[in-house]
Amino acid sequence: MAAVIRHAFAEGLIVLRERAVISVILALALGVPIALAGVGLTLHYWLGPVAELSGERSSVAVLLHPQMDSGERRRWIADLATDHPDWTLSEVSSSDLAERLQRWFPYLEDLIDSGDATLPPLVEILTDNPDSVTELEGRAEVLAIGPRSSIQQTLGRVARRLALIVGIVSFVLLVVAVLLAAVWVHLELYRHSDEVIIMRLVGATEGTIRGPFLVAVAIPGVVAGILSVVGSLVTVSGLSKLASVLGLSAMSVPPSILVLQLAAGVFLPLLAAVVTLARYTTDATED
Repeated sequence: MAAVIRHAFAEGLIVLRERAVISVILALALGVPIALAGVGLTLHYWLGPVAELSGERSSVAVLLHPQMDSGERRRWIADLATDHPDWTLSEVSSSDLAERLQRWFPYLEDLIDSGDATLPPLVEILTDNPDSVTELEGRAEVLAIGPRSSIQQTLGRVARRLALIVGIVSFVLLVVAVLLAAVWVHLELYRHSDEVIIMRLVGATEGTIRGPFLVAVAIPGVVAGILSVVGSLVTVSGLSKLASVLGLSAMSVPPSILVLQLAAGVFLPLLAAVVTLARYTTDATED
């Protein structure tokens, strides 16, 4: 067994030296998709909390007629709560409404402080379907209905779609890395087909034949894994600085993703090599 391993490493290094430029290109070609996939998974993880906002309930403000007294308002709110059990209704106090108006419209501060302004009652409706509040339009007791579009829900939907797209792109990039390694092994088998045939004729085992090719793929795979980790860390660091400038939370690559990138760099090309060698052996046996 030890002799087979030594032979595999010796012959595998010879293959790498003979194809040094191609081996470097293979490592880079494997590392770039894996690095981009790591960045994509990091973005997917970072967008997760924002994507959850799409499921949050929206608050719609409803301005009532100022001539409604407190008893009428309570009955009106109770009736709506009965008709719409999925709504959560709450009345905004006059002091809170005055504070909001002063914050939104500073030029109204003097008028509100003077006590000459009559503030209409404000009711907030918390609902999963903001458009359902539209049915209140036209009622005599309703003066106006606030915006029914939720910025948080919109951001959540956009983030969820972006996270889905990023996840799909990451998966496609990993598939490309596997196919690339398979093509490389296939070409090397074709280039060394005469040697493989001679080794089979002299009784060499399949492990002895396959070992050098596995080593020749594994070493660029290790380099690709390391390059992908470095590339992901650098890229995410730049994206994090951009996010901080925009006032967004910083991002970092989770350690689990770094481990996955290293594993992908080694095992994905090895998997492609094993499958390609198995198919080559089957075809050669049939011939």
